[in-house]
Amino acid sequence: MEWYTTDDGNYTIESVSAATLPGALQVIRESFCQDESVCIGAEVNKNPQAAEELLELCADAALDGASLVAIETSSRKVVAASFNKLQVATSDASEKPFFDVFAEERCSQESAKSLIQFMADVDGRCNLFQKYEADCSLEIMFLATLRQFRRQKLAEILCKFSLELAKALKNGPVCKMTVEDLGPKYTSMKPRSTITKYPKICQAIWTNEITEKIGRKLGFTEHLIVPFDEFVFKGETYASRIGRDNAKCIVAAKHI
Repeated sequence: MEWYTTDDGNYTIESVSAATLPGALQVIRESFCQDESVCIGAEVNKNPQAAEELLELCADAALDGASLVAIETSSRKVVAASFNKLQVATSDASEKPFFDVFAEERCSQESAKSLIQFMADVDGRCNLFQKYEADCSLEIMFLATLRQFRRQKLAEILCKFSLELAKALKNGPVCKMTVEDLGPKYTSMKPRSTITKYPKICQAIWTNEITEKIGRKLGFTEHLIVPFDEFVFKGETYASRIGRDNAKCIVAAKHI
């Protein structure tokens, strides 16, 4: 499904599909896993196997039919991606959140586990479902642009249309994805039941100044600031590896 074409006609925003998923995963492999602050903090950037486990997380999220890509019109190359995860409030306090389960059951690399547990930890510190009286949210999970295509506001556009996609889900799925659509690498992944709830909020963990600015421009409310020096991997804080003592992330959300 096509959502938008930039004014210059150079890029289109589309829902992730079987055709565009490989390119979207490559964007995450090349850009997110190498340049994202938390990937550096957890040394995913130095561990190709850990990066592949994060790609499996992206493939799993793609089954929600809520992820987007930016495509260069002339080449049909995927140049940016936003893997979005539909999160549903748990009805039982003992039920583990999706990220915790994924880290425990499907990650063998400590780097990948550390990063996903970071996400679960930060999400768990701020009960957005309670704050907004919501039972479902769309989380902008992994957002990345290939290096040579940056500074063209593609990340901002992807976030903007992630909000539009979240609104559209009120009327039912907009882009159905199956395990078969994920390709041969993920054939062993278990099919999931379609999520019947629709998101009432959009949430994100902004991890750098660029995404912080995007969130503020799009009207996200900032609920919590978490310093990266609170997270340690192999005896060294994320902040130390990132190279900024004041490095932080921000939990933000917007009512849909």
